[in-house]
Amino acid sequence: MLLLACLAAIVLPLVPLPACAQATIGAGRRFALLIANARYPDAKAPLAAIGRDARLLADELRRHEFDVDLRENVTREDMQSVLDGFYGKINAGSAAFLYFGGYGIQVNRQTFLLPVNAQVWSETEVRKDGISLDGVLAEMNRRGARVKIAVVDAARENPYERRFRASWAGLAPVDTPEGTLVLLAAPPGKLVREPTAEPSLFMGELVKELRTPNLSAEEAFAHTRMGVSRASNTEQVPWVSSSLIEEFHVAKPSAGAASQPDLAPVRVPRARTTALNAPPAAAPPPA
Repeated sequence: MLLLACLAAIVLPLVPLPACAQATIGAGRRFALLIANARYPDAKAPLAAIGRDARLLADELRRHEFDVDLRENVTREDMQSVLDGFYGKINAGSAAFLYFGGYGIQVNRQTFLLPVNAQVWSETEVRKDGISLDGVLAEMNRRGARVKIAVVDAARENPYERRFRASWAGLAPVDTPEGTLVLLAAPPGKLVREPTAEPSLFMGELVKELRTPNLSAEEAFAHTRMGVSRASNTEQVPWVSSSLIEEFHVAKPSAGAASQPDLAPVRVPRARTTALNAPPAAAPPPA
């Protein structure tokens, strides 16, 4: 018996784990990196809503068990370092969430996210100083993230676009690896007006939808697109791209909304919604 026990101790570690057991390594881990770049020296004024938007989203993600890293006004060197730290956390089966608020520019159908100290006068400098959104998603995928989510609010007229052809305005379509969900504040090639309210209409709608318990992330993004579109009279229509192959919930499914009584309501700024949301006018009295 002693001999058999010794043989089992030697042989069992050599037996491979079932595929289902291997697949669960790292499953359920949630990581989020939020970059809010509001103060660009080349801009006429800071992007007023970006910092508040990012902090609101960070608080919401923390409620839903994300390990959140929030960075504001990040330089090129720090931006790459922060991303490297983010990549280092990602493991097989995890969910990785990226938010970027600031200025972005597209070159050859790729979107580059700009650090606050970007020195951009040519296409070469965009590639040198900017961070490729497609590249970030590809690296998240390479690191083994099962779900990859990106929210990008950078489709605004920025001080660098005057140095490039007008056809390069806005952001580019996103190359989404399998298992990816992307939300842009505007469709590719389109710009949005800088919001005056804090939080912005875009972020207010997004957070409101993300905290809905039984709504998948894909449904929350679709509802955000429709909510922003209605509230702005279609002046702003966010863009959603998905290659998800399974449902993912930011707010984990629960029996009902009553299970989250501590969540304060999100005040969503509205723009010209009277015609859409006003109650129907009363019928005139009979003559």
